[in-house]
Amino acid sequence: MTMWVPAIDTASGPIYLAIADALEADILAGSLARGDRLPPQRELAYQLGITLGTVTRAYAEAERRRLVKGETGRGTYVAPESQKISPLIPKEGEPDSCDLARNFAYPHLNPSLSDGLVRMAKTHGIERLNGFVPSEGLMAHRETGVLVFKDYGLDADPDRVAVTCGAQHGIQVTCQALFLPGDAVAVDQFTYPSIFSSLAALGLKAVPVPALQRADGGLGAMDPDALAQAASLHHVKGVFLMPNMQNPTTHTMSCEERNALVDVARAHDLKIIEDDPYTPFLTETLPAFGALAPERTASIASISKVCSPGSRIGFVHVPAPFGDSIRNKIGESTWMASPITAELISGWVREGQLAKALRVKRRANSVRFEVARKILEPHFLQSGSQKVFGWLALPPDVDPDALQAALSHQDISVLSARYFQTKGQKPAPYIRITFGSEESDERFRWALERIKATIAEFSEPPDLTRPVG
Repeated sequence: MTMWVPAIDTASGPIYLAIADALEADILAGSLARGDRLPPQRELAYQLGITLGTVTRAYAEAERRRLVKGETGRGTYVAPESQKISPLIPKEGEPDSCDLARNFAYPHLNPSLSDGLVRMAKTHGIERLNGFVPSEGLMAHRETGVLVFKDYGLDADPDRVAVTCGAQHGIQVTCQALFLPGDAVAVDQFTYPSIFSSLAALGLKAVPVPALQRADGGLGAMDPDALAQAASLHHVKGVFLMPNMQNPTTHTMSCEERNALVDVARAHDLKIIEDDPYTPFLTETLPAFGALAPERTASIASISKVCSPGSRIGFVHVPAPFGDSIRNKIGESTWMASPITAELISGWVREGQLAKALRVKRRANSVRFEVARKILEPHFLQSGSQKVFGWLALPPDVDPDALQAALSHQDISVLSARYFQTKGQKPAPYIRITFGSEESDERFRWALERIKATIAEFSEPPDLTRPVG
């Protein structure tokens, strides 16, 4: 049995949550190993001077997070495969914290769902959508994908477009179509968190590649020389890129950066997957990789961040040789994306509701960005007025995991750099802050002020006048 006693003297908020948070932090730090037995609940309650019920709640919360596993008659152990439920996944009835972690991009400004459903109900031939359709989707819906891809700088061919259940599903079926189990795929050193689990689930290896440094001190595009080196050393077969508003750094690649990466991809015969869920927020249209290297690029588009995450509709555009494979992978995974919600989205695109929502959200985001930039100074916030999140650089001595936990106790959620890195790496001194998930301007401002104040508390120099020991 491990005589583990969490340090919760300075914790704020419910004690049971502080115990669960401390348990998670010690597992991540390696202080607790898989299979370690935790103290009996009564013993821990005695050690901490709290009630048995509080410890019972703490262990239950830890088990809910999949950190521990209780065994009748044997006790509670650190779970063999400790894995916390992702903070990106919404939970029904969760506490009303100030959400600066999930990138929901102003859902309160989405088009009216009720109006869209009324319009659909009046559509001639609507009943046909209540049956099976081809796995790639109906032609009318694939043509909607063509319109969406125009915002991405890509003149798509409807015969090479397929409708998916959102961008995440699009990534899954595209990786299945383009790669074989065991293949290595290059990713940015900081990248979209779900790509790691998606690749691993398909038997693919993620190879992180460092970024170029921008003149302002921020992070730029993937370093093409480093990509070439990874292709040679790790036998990389493809590369996953987010050319516009890269998640989490917000960097948008210049034409020169795009062309340099295309040159490497052609020289090493790499397939390219470009995923750009935030592109529609940008007013400047730059050429997509699907336009620069159409023979080797699969492009993924989604309107979830723009107007309707509940519809779960996305689009993929792939080189012609992979068309049949994409159709098969969609069919094998879910048969088809819902033609009902695809019709809802198609109507919004045709009627201009998508464009209207973008205009409103861009205005709101411009205000939020300026608020964030001013409050968080002098800390460097890599972002922009059309970027719906920011990548905040922390002082080198501030642990992003500890900062995230401290803010969580204040009912503020952000994401540590750890979520955007491959496992086993020390978290880099950054956190990601989203601008549009919190509806209240006042709460958004309050959260930013608390973030700055908490960073300052972490950065305070030690009091050398106090005795040690």
